[in-house]
Amino acid sequence: MITDEKELLLAKKKIIEVSRVLQDVGLLVRTWGNLSQRIDENYFLITPSGIKYEDLTPEMIVKVNINDLSYEGDIVPSSEKAVHAECYRIRKDADFIVHTHQVYASCAGTLGLKKIHTYFDDEDIVIPVAAYALPGTAKLAENVGLALTKFPDSNGIIMANHGTVCMGESAKAAVFEAEKMEVACHNFLADVCKTDMNHGVEEGFSSHLENGEIVYDIPDTPARVKEIHREIYRRRPDVRYIIHNKSEAVMTVSRRASHMRPLLDDFAQLIGYSVKIPSNEHGKDGLSFHNIKKNVNAVFSLNDGAYCVGSTYDDAMAVAIVLDKGCIAYISVMRNGEGHYLSLWESIKMNRHYRKSYSKLADLKR
Repeated sequence: MITDEKELLLAKKKIIEVSRVLQDVGLLVRTWGNLSQRIDENYFLITPSGIKYEDLTPEMIVKVNINDLSYEGDIVPSSEKAVHAECYRIRKDADFIVHTHQVYASCAGTLGLKKIHTYFDDEDIVIPVAAYALPGTAKLAENVGLALTKFPDSNGIIMANHGTVCMGESAKAAVFEAEKMEVACHNFLADVCKTDMNHGVEEGFSSHLENGEIVYDIPDTPARVKEIHREIYRRRPDVRYIIHNKSEAVMTVSRRASHMRPLLDDFAQLIGYSVKIPSNEHGKDGLSFHNIKKNVNAVFSLNDGAYCVGSTYDDAMAVAIVLDKGCIAYISVMRNGEGHYLSLWESIKMNRHYRKSYSKLADLKR
């Protein structure tokens, strides 16, 4: 229970401190995910929408009403405030909540399972999976509430095709739950789906534009790769940075797949709702075909990873990070034999909403 302004300020600082700890261990990236702390039975504090964690100040942490989701001030709270409110209503013992898009738990949540049977430190555990709903909707909050009600002893929930919600009586307990879930889901993917892959970006041949000229990060970039870069810049005038991702998961997909439909919300938002992977069948001439399209921010190259694009370096890197996670999810589903893909309608809606929201944020920063 927080009773005065001094305690309120300390709570806001604690949320920022915890967000940076989660960044350091790789469970939070950019503006994805959110954190909150209960103030009392009617209010909680939560991180804002669309602001990087490293840029947060106490004044940006928003006070939200648990009952009607109204909030104080001009800063907009996280779009997942309804999920947090639902958790606080159902779990009276929870005083801190962490929502992340952490890699292995998110990938496990694409398999179409209602619960994940796995282990942590030789202890068998069960992780509930809340049914899918579009992010930021009342339906998603309702689905999380149903999962919590069905599994009242669970401190961690996977939101299908989205991410996780982890809670505890303290920030330390909530963070431990998130870390525990990630290890347990990594174990599950390795044992059940035979997918033991490190997450990350392994750069191959990247480039950027300077005064309209292509500058290659590696001077001796092969001619065939330069041709792909030139073609991307020619057909995508909005692109200024290209990151060539050759991570294990992306390389595997570039060798074996022909088409990627989104399994994760952030993939649909940042990358697109339909990504094609070239094969030698195109033209029957032994040459790969590169599918460069507007609003599709990853261009695969046969057996050579993918070129992730953006108007800034950070945007291109965000695509590269999300693509790697999306490829781990894709491989897990293929090896598991079944999974739950997002519908075309859901993917298009999220992609358009993200681009619209992003363009507004970009305009505000100019």
